[in-house]
Amino acid sequence: MRPDRRGVALLAALVLLALSAALATASFSAAHAMRRAAFTALTSARVEIGVRRAFGEVLATWTAALDTLPVGGAVDIVLGAEPLDAGPPLERRARVQRVQEGLYAVTVELCAFSRERPVARRRARLWLERPAAAAPSPADSVSPLVPLARVTHWPLADLY
Repeated sequence: MRPDRRGVALLAALVLLALSAALATASFSAAHAMRRAAFTALTSARVEIGVRRAFGEVLATWTAALDTLPVGGAVDIVLGAEPLDAGPPLERRARVQRVQEGLYAVTVELCAFSRERPVARRRARLWLERPAAAAPSPADSVSPLVPLARVTHWPLADLY
């Protein structure tokens, strides 16, 4: 006697359909995760590069008003926007604080997209030592005579 094989072809077709759907879903999910990881890596690299640019911008716009800060005083500096064609928009903040006579802490913070829900965030601090100015100059003038000197042996300190 022959066993009854009705419906085996239908069952095999349904199993193959389920396997192909699972394979398609897994490949779509993997592609989406890889795209998100690549975007996060690009954003993190952009924030890392932007930290040095922000420090350079703060040091390039150093004024005599920052040299006359009282000890313990701090000033928030408005940094210009970065070009949008390079990637996601960055929110950049900088703060200069006078720690003691001739010692300043420059802190920058960069956030990709928004400060509430950043994709990447980086905070860094640079310690600067500046000798006391001999004669006070006007508050809006740029003081190019005294070079900026770093205190730390490493270029900057990361704050996470």
